Amino acid sequence: MKKAITIAKRINKITNTNVFENTRKRKVVDARSLLTFILYNYHNMTLQSIADFLESNGKSSDHSTVLYSINSFQTNKRYNIKLEEWLKLLTTKKENKNKAKREYIKHKANILNDRDVDKVAELVDSIT
Repeated sequence: MKKAITIAKRINKITNTNVFENTRKRKVVDARSLLTFILYNYHNMTLQSIADFLESNGKSSDHSTVLYSINSFQTNKRYNIKLEEWLKLLTTKKENKNKAKREYIKHKANILNDRDVDKVAELVDSIT
């Protein structure tokens, strides 16, 4: 939980919001989806442990709310271009740089058109 608190504080500072605020304001929802996405994908926290963490800090939540928030992250990135920058900033530390790069590639791959997917597949085949 200590790492989760640190990440939440960093997100609050970067986004100038409070991720634990009980509101549906777009700015807060985006920041909270960034938090849940990072905790789940980079720190292997379970949906329930993330919900418990949010609850313990004043944000009403359950595992299904957390799952929705994580899944919404991709959509939120399309409307808030800063989310991608913030994700890179928060996840590209020395110890997890390759993991962050892999996640970044996965996210970018999801928005490629079919022709570009074929090009990327050829590139990957040529280096593996």
